[in-house]
Amino acid sequence: MARGRRLLLLVLLSLAAAPGPAGGATKTYSTGPLAHPIPDVGSIDVPLTVLDKGPVSYVEVSVRIDHPRDSDLTLTLVSPAGTAVVLSAKRGGAGRNYGAGAPCGFGATVFGEGDGEAIQSARPPFTADIFLPEQPLSRLHGQEAAGTWKLRIADDTPGAAGRLRCFKLRLSRDVVSTRTAAAGSTVARLSFRETNYFYRALRLRIERHGKTLFDARPAEPRGCPCSIFPGDVAVRDLDRDGEPEVVADLYTGGPHCCFYSAVYRYLPGRRTYRATIGFWGNSIASVVDIGSDGRPEFRTRDDRFAYVFTSFAGSAFPIRIFRFDHGRFVDVTRRFPSLVRRDARSLFALYLGQRKTRDHVAGILAPWLADQYLLGRGAAGWKVLERAVRLGELTKWEEPRTYLRRVRAFLRRTGYITRGR
Repeated sequence: MARGRRLLLLVLLSLAAAPGPAGGATKTYSTGPLAHPIPDVGSIDVPLTVLDKGPVSYVEVSVRIDHPRDSDLTLTLVSPAGTAVVLSAKRGGAGRNYGAGAPCGFGATVFGEGDGEAIQSARPPFTADIFLPEQPLSRLHGQEAAGTWKLRIADDTPGAAGRLRCFKLRLSRDVVSTRTAAAGSTVARLSFRETNYFYRALRLRIERHGKTLFDARPAEPRGCPCSIFPGDVAVRDLDRDGEPEVVADLYTGGPHCCFYSAVYRYLPGRRTYRATIGFWGNSIASVVDIGSDGRPEFRTRDDRFAYVFTSFAGSAFPIRIFRFDHGRFVDVTRRFPSLVRRDARSLFALYLGQRKTRDHVAGILAPWLADQYLLGRGAAGWKVLERAVRLGELTKWEEPRTYLRRVRAFLRRTGYITRGR
């Protein structure tokens, strides 16, 4: 359903934008809140100026109109080139308004491309879907985006006036976007084409001393059927050997997964770059100099806990810290006990807030115990889990009878328990 597609897109936007700035080829342009009168009989053109140049590859129109009788109105989008696309022609019967809520908020009526409910069969105030207009917006593809766009509202039936509250356009332009980073003699450029926040033609180019030594699609996790979303690109000396690495942050798409970093290390003997992938799953990795010693670390969370003891929404992830050392990622979390203690306190506070409602306690205590093992307090930590099981703080579907055994096996398998219990 188009409604589900719209909600999924919001999830994708929030996740895909997280590693870096949003794609520059798709932008939203808005009049802002209005109270523009719509005459009882007559027509108005409301302008919206777009400064960004390039051929149009996607169009989406959002409107908020207060009107007592939608069937009086015909809405038309007019491009800078003068092409008119009818959005809605006397639809809505005896219903009122296009959209609901705040003038430029989420409750607007949205006309888009692709899948959706035809406006002809929809009911006012037209808020539960992305609607297909009377004429396809794809007619505008290839036209120049820059210029003055117009929303034309016509009323040829006497008896009611109204007001336009907001007019927004979301436009994609078929242009190449590039993100560039440099350090010393090393320059990295991540380029791509983007349409409606979906990406294609990704390419990473690395120059060293003015010569291109790598020019290809960014590396992907093994076995991944990926439609990669680009994040940031950076050039940093991660292992302090005098030769900077190139870090490309990427995302594989989907509502829950997956973020990763492709780190490119220069190989002098081959005069090229080789990629090593740091796979972060549902968590984002930040490159920060935690120890203030000039050597950056990748700070993230342990995605291996997702779904293991409860649902994804209830799964908590303990802190995890890596260093990049000459072509490999090394887990150095135990070297930063102050951060682990802070993380453990946060998880324990979350547990105390959830224990009365038994809301995902199983997914909170397991990563808390992982932190305890990193701090050398594993044996004492077990008493908290045993007490939680004894007092019935886990729900039945979290399988309390086998919980302690499963936690022990998981922490051993993931390296938190290194010996003994």
